[in-house]
Amino acid sequence: MEFWKLFFVALMPVLKVLLITALGTILAIDRFNILGKTARKSLNNMVYFVFAPALLCTSLAETITLRSVVRLWFMPLNILLTFIIGTVLGLLLVKLTRVPNHLHGLVLGCCSAGNLGNLPIIIVPAVCKQSGNPFGDVNV
Repeated sequence: MEFWKLFFVALMPVLKVLLITALGTILAIDRFNILGKTARKSLNNMVYFVFAPALLCTSLAETITLRSVVRLWFMPLNILLTFIIGTVLGLLLVKLTRVPNHLHGLVLGCCSAGNLGNLPIIIVPAVCKQSGNPFGDVNV
């Protein structure tokens, strides 16, 4: 019985995302013509600039406290160092390979933030295994 409880708990967020994706796809398909081109563009901008940051901030506001920020001081520092080192390497790449002027920003952005997505994969498990970590008990 525990397996099925765990299965449904894990399934529900994925199912919600799939249902919202299916509804969005139906709304965006030209064949149904429910949303016009300008409505899709405006809705896309509103979701990107308003709803996504609001959802992120409300989720963070529930979990992040001043104490946890002080205890996790190394994460923002690590991200800053990743951006600085990546930007320097990107500038070096731009100078050495003579990238066209219109691509300088793209190359610098990819070099500075390209490896940032893998950072939590390394840091979070290491922090979780420490005693007294901000995420709670190690065994949970």
